[in-house]
Parts: sequence; C-alpha cells; structure tokens
Amino acid sequence: MDLLEYMRSQNNMTQAEWERTFEDEAREILVLLAGGGGAGKRNGFWDVSHYFIAYVDCQTSALHTGDGRIVYPVSDEEHGAGGILDRFRREAVYRLKARKRIPHEVPEGVSASEQNRFLIVELLEDPSCPALEEVLTEYRRPVVMTDEVLGELTLDKDYDTFEGVIPWRDEDIDISLEVDSSSEDTWTSAVVAMKQMVADQDAWDRDMRTFAARELTELARDWRESADEEVPEITEESFAQRLDLTSIAMDPDGSFSAYFDDNDMFFGHCVVVYGTLADGVSAANMEG
Repeated sequence: MDLLEYMRSQNNMTQAEWERTFEDEAREILVLLAGGGGAGKRNGFWDVSHYFIAYVDCQTSALHTGDGRIVYPVSDEEHGAGGILDRFRREAVYRLKARKRIPHEVPEGVSASEQNRFLIVELLEDPSCPALEEVLTEYRRPVVMTDEVLGELTLDKDYDTFEGVIPWRDEDIDISLEVDSSSEDTWTSAVVAMKQMVADQDAWDRDMRTFAARELTELARDWRESADEEVPEITEESFAQRLDLTSIAMDPDGSFSAYFDDNDMFFGHCVVVYGTLADGVSAANMEG
C-alpha cells in the first residue's frame, strides 16, 4: 500500500473501525503535552489529536520519550461548536486512562507518531510526575545554532524548524529550516542547502520571479478586472517586479518554498514558489 492509499484507508474508517485499531485494554499513563494539536475529518466523525513528547506508563513507571498523540473522537456538532483544541493545555502533564494504538505496517513517509497514539478513555486526577517535569524543563531550554552565513538560528521545537533572518538582495527576509529536531544530520543538511541558495541568490530570485510571473500574470489580470477602483495594468515584467520576497522554508533535501507578498495584485493573498536546488523552480501558486 502506498502513502496515498494508506491515507485514504485511514480517512474512510468509521468511528467503530477506527476505535478497533487501539488495544481493548486501557492503561494508566502520565503524558506531557507539547507541540499543539489538530482535528481531521474521517468517515462520520472527527479525529482530534493533541501532541505529546513523552509519557510514563503508570504500571511499570517506565518513561517513554518521543513524539506521539493522545486522540479522541468528536461529532460534527461538537466540532462545529468550536473550542475542541482548548480542552488540553500545552506544556502540561495529564493523567489518563487510555488505549494504545495496535502496531501496524505503514508505508514510507508516515511519521513515527502514527504508531505512538493513545485513545483517551478517561481523564484522571493527580498528574504530578517529576520525570516528565524534567523532560519539560529540557524541552523549554532554547536550542540556538550559529552559522557564519545564516547567523543565529533558533529551534522551534513545536514545529521542528530552525528560524532566523538573513539579508537577501539588500532586504531582510525570514528563513525556516525544516528539520528532525532529534537528528543533527538534518540540521546540517538544511543549513548547507540554505547556504547554497543564498550563495546564488540573484539567480534564484530572478528565476522565482520569472516563473511566478509566467504562471500567474493572467490570473492577476482576472483579479484586476474585479477591482473596485482603477489599478495599473499588469504585465509579466511588472508582476515579477511587484513581488516582495518575505520568507523561504528549506528542507534538508534541498526542497524549498518561497513566500512573496503579492503587492495587492491578489488583494492581499500571497504568492508561493516551490522547487528544489537540484531541479530548479517547479510551481507557483496564489495562496492564503
């Protein structure tokens, strides 16, 4: 089963089928939440998840570290009422009775956290746990990397990104290096990739603007016709010149996304250009 087939099979599960992917017997755990959460629509219900970075099995007292999710189902009505993700606080410890996800085969590209999930059965009292408090203290400790070209980069542990600011053609832009926070090899690869782009920034800037103008000028003209007031005519040349680069996100493998302010050509939406260092620019979209 490839990744797309796997995701479709997961999303097509009914609530009863989904709950059967967890063990029958519930266990007590102490879990340290960090990193946010989300909700995904499945077949007739919503799968709500809150991210954790460690948990303790109360029966064995064993500490387990690594990304995971505590999950529970909600109806369309509950989801529509809002506030679903406010039920649990971030960077907090909770004591739960929960059913662990049954191990199963997953295709390449599925994160390890897919297997590390607990279906909540009951929220319990007494969340005190010194071992998890130590993990939280370490989690909160800043991780800063300094590079002679990219400057100071700070790790956002919630999103596994190093964030920084660099000069780009006489203007400052934000950069985001997408990494695996537990693998320093990915840190190095992302830094090397970003520095390669910076070193040839004039050519990359020209190529990104030219590609975006070729792909999106006609669309911008359509938007211009719906404007309430007189706006300048848009040509491919003026489109490219009006874009204002604000940030670049880089993966360790050299894949990148560059975000441009649209200068009101799409009434405040952004233009995103995608590509790889190896193959060049491959796509440009109006987004946001």
